[in-house]
Amino acid sequence: MRRATVCVVDDDRDAADVLCEGLRQNQIDAVSAGTAEEALAICKKDRVALVLLDVCLPDIDGYEVCRRLKADPATRDIEVVFVTVKGTQADISRGYEVGAADYITKPFNLPMVMVRVESVLRNRKDLDASDALADHTYTDELTGLGNRTFLLKRLAEEVDKAHRYGPPVSCVVFDVDDLRPVDEELGIVSMDDLLVELAMTIRSYSRTSDLVARYDGTVLAAILPHCPIQSAYAYAKKILAEVDSTTFSDPNLPTKARLSIGIAACRNGAAVGAETVLGEAMRGLLQAKSCCGQRIVARQMTAEAEQGR
Repeated sequence: MRRATVCVVDDDRDAADVLCEGLRQNQIDAVSAGTAEEALAICKKDRVALVLLDVCLPDIDGYEVCRRLKADPATRDIEVVFVTVKGTQADISRGYEVGAADYITKPFNLPMVMVRVESVLRNRKDLDASDALADHTYTDELTGLGNRTFLLKRLAEEVDKAHRYGPPVSCVVFDVDDLRPVDEELGIVSMDDLLVELAMTIRSYSRTSDLVARYDGTVLAAILPHCPIQSAYAYAKKILAEVDSTTFSDPNLPTKARLSIGIAACRNGAAVGAETVLGEAMRGLLQAKSCCGQRIVARQMTAEAEQGR
């Protein structure tokens, strides 16, 4: 099995850089090409799994690039997702006719692009699927994060490690308290789009060892192995500050969001079970939501406190 490599084909260097950076933040290898001929050469030489392809290229249009990829036995298994300003129904239909797996119009929502890329890559049998997220059983289809089943399973594993060996582990839960349109006439972004962007924000501040999931509805969660309560609090503060300073958009409905956060941390083998840790984090979240001005509540779990439950 191998990691996914995606080739981003766009003569707009800034747009290509944005897509490449988003892919790398999601542990997907990315290469870029500014022309059709360069892209075709990369696809023949490198083991590319997917191409994010603009239609408007300086030498050959993207539709022809896709046609050539699908006609060549060496490259026909490469998936193609168009990312382009050409967004009429005729354009989109043509894209699917030449063999595209998906079609995204510019200006794009980067988190939604990443979700759709991951959805296409999950169907590739030759890629590394060792992570539980490769299994649809453990994946939230909207955000691409782990789902509730994934969260409880992995939290149980990390809490068990804390119980056996003593390293600290923290569980952080996030909930959306409020959405406010920047422009009252335009209104707010959809909750689905907002959750996708929040998921990307949390992932961008998380370590590769951290585990991020969607628990339920608007509640997202992160499991932070080897992370004491002070570090978990600092992590939560950074995400809170980022969300407070961000205007979310689709990109036509500028929206401000407000989060509350609950944290539960255990150390020295104090935790007795994943449900206990998650429940304590949820209690912290409820306290944060009910206390004016206190948007993060962190709870250090102790053996004595747990034995009293």
